[in-house]
Amino acid sequence: MKTPLAIHNLWHQGAKTLVSIGGVAFALLLVFMQLGFMGAVSHTATNVLERLQFDILIRGQDYVHLYEPGTIDRSWLDVARSTPGVSTARPFWITIQNWRKMPNREEANQPDFESKYLPIAVMAFDPAKPVFDLPSVQQALPVLRRPNAMLIDDRTQADYGPWSGRRFTNQDAEQRRCTEIGGSDFCIRGLYALGTGLASNGAVMMGHQGFARIWPWNVSQTSSLGLIQVEDSDPVKVEQILAALRSRARVEQAPIEPSGEQSRAQANWWRDLLARLSGTATQMEPGAVEILSREQAMAKETYRWLWQTPIGLIFQLGVVLSLIVGAAIVYMVLSTDVANRLPEYATLLAMGYSRGYLASIVMTQALVLCGLGFASAWLVAEGLYRVTTTFSGIPLAMNLPRVALVGVLGVLMCCVSGLLALRKLWKAEPANLF
Repeated sequence: MKTPLAIHNLWHQGAKTLVSIGGVAFALLLVFMQLGFMGAVSHTATNVLERLQFDILIRGQDYVHLYEPGTIDRSWLDVARSTPGVSTARPFWITIQNWRKMPNREEANQPDFESKYLPIAVMAFDPAKPVFDLPSVQQALPVLRRPNAMLIDDRTQADYGPWSGRRFTNQDAEQRRCTEIGGSDFCIRGLYALGTGLASNGAVMMGHQGFARIWPWNVSQTSSLGLIQVEDSDPVKVEQILAALRSRARVEQAPIEPSGEQSRAQANWWRDLLARLSGTATQMEPGAVEILSREQAMAKETYRWLWQTPIGLIFQLGVVLSLIVGAAIVYMVLSTDVANRLPEYATLLAMGYSRGYLASIVMTQALVLCGLGFASAWLVAEGLYRVTTTFSGIPLAMNLPRVALVGVLGVLMCCVSGLLALRKLWKAEPANLF
């Protein structure tokens, strides 16, 4: 049985080995945190869509992300309802408005309290046609019929003025605390648990009549999104209806090329109809919509936030930089160890050991450092995830795919460092002993 030289080398330099393990653990901890934040971005990007009841989504071609969706003509919902196999077609409104901060218990007694405006996500639907599967929202449907009533997400940050000063509770609803949203007064009549989005640190929900008070367009003729449900949510039916709606959209989007007085009159009639349907003078074009399945809508929203916004790109860059830092640490440790032990490696060569065996010693040291550093980083990351979620509200959760990914990245990082350190090993020659 061969002597485990790699283990003996690490054990012989106990202090340096502990420092090396700490360096690897620090690098992998950074990777864990960056991937955790990326996962939070992905979760937060789709947390609203996940709780909405729809199989097919109709959105405007000017759609940017969920909180900047543009508008669609509600006539598209009529088109969807007339399609065989569709069970429901409901409008959904969402936007970002200004919330006037309310004073908390301590600030209410301060004569010099000055309020401020904060961005808040505002969601709305027709209470007679609910779109969320949240029990708390279902129970509050009668309340949402009032034009000045709203529900507030219990994860809305303390900056918005909960009475307790920490988070919104049923006490805020019992007191029916009121504030200004988008220039109109609304009162808290209940809470729900969904989670805020990336565009703001707070969210509220209201009925369409209340939303009409802050929406610059006519809610009876426009909406932010169209939510289509298919009978039995059969995947085959979903694809068939999706194809049918897209086909009708392509027909509607065909350019109008009037020829003669009658054609020009028809073109003017169509533009007038659109103006009446939209209720605005905006430049809406017939069929200016995008029709997506539920999976496509989720994927596009995630891609948007991870790959097309600075938030996602910053976290991805953080993962790369963390791996570079870890690789540099491991390389410095191994290259220094090899340089200090060149006479020993040269002696082993003179005794007949191959260079491959010597290389296996260095690579084993790299993998041992990786394993010990990975275990330490995983343990610390579990604690930091919980602390971050508790104090910041960012939903960080550890999962096995992330653990496996960090493990693979750690092995690759240490193997690359070990291979680079082998360059010094090739300088070991028995002649150097004399």
